[in-house]
Amino acid sequence: MKHLIAVALLIPSLCVGIFCQTEILTNQSVVEMARVGLSPDIIRRTIGRSQVKFDTSSAALVELKKSNVPDDIIAAMIDRQENGQPVTAPASGGFSDSDALKPPITSRPVVSKKEMITSAKTIALEKSSVQPSRQALEKELLKRSDFRETNLTITRYKDDADLYVEIGYVSLSWVTHRYVYRIFDRRTGTILAAGETTSWGSLAENLARHIGKSLKSVRDG
Repeated sequence: MKHLIAVALLIPSLCVGIFCQTEILTNQSVVEMARVGLSPDIIRRTIGRSQVKFDTSSAALVELKKSNVPDDIIAAMIDRQENGQPVTAPASGGFSDSDALKPPITSRPVVSKKEMITSAKTIALEKSSVQPSRQALEKELLKRSDFRETNLTITRYKDDADLYVEIGYVSLSWVTHRYVYRIFDRRTGTILAAGETTSWGSLAENLARHIGKSLKSVRDG
């Protein structure tokens, strides 16, 4: 009898756990989070790590605005809906070291970081944060002469790229809104450059400026 009672008490907790794992965020979920006063940063991080089913039609966006959902949250919802599956951001600093164990995709000897840049044909971008949108960052990069001078083609998938840029949000930087980036050569696993910026102003523009300058600095030796 005691065992039956224990099992009966355990079932509700299991059901709650299963429900939490399969919960899907909707427009109404975001409206409720904004209504009770959760900070925009918390809402953005929840959106980035959850399964979502957002309605991003023009009519739905109008309703979100009428419900006093901030513009940056609405932008995060649109970006999240476009990007597909959630990304689990690493706790330490926005980067994952899972690729560090992968062997270089070619054994061609490269003698310097400058040669890695000049011999590269393609570059890919990967974010562990909701912001900025991939499209906005690509647009800002292509505006910059220092990036265009590299003659790099931006490709959607990192497995097709020679160079790879990781971008992540620095945890607990709610005031400064710091974002970090790291550029490395996938053919050798060499880190070419790293840096950080903030989201003050235009995050996509800030990141594009720093990434462009880093590539130019390495290329010019």
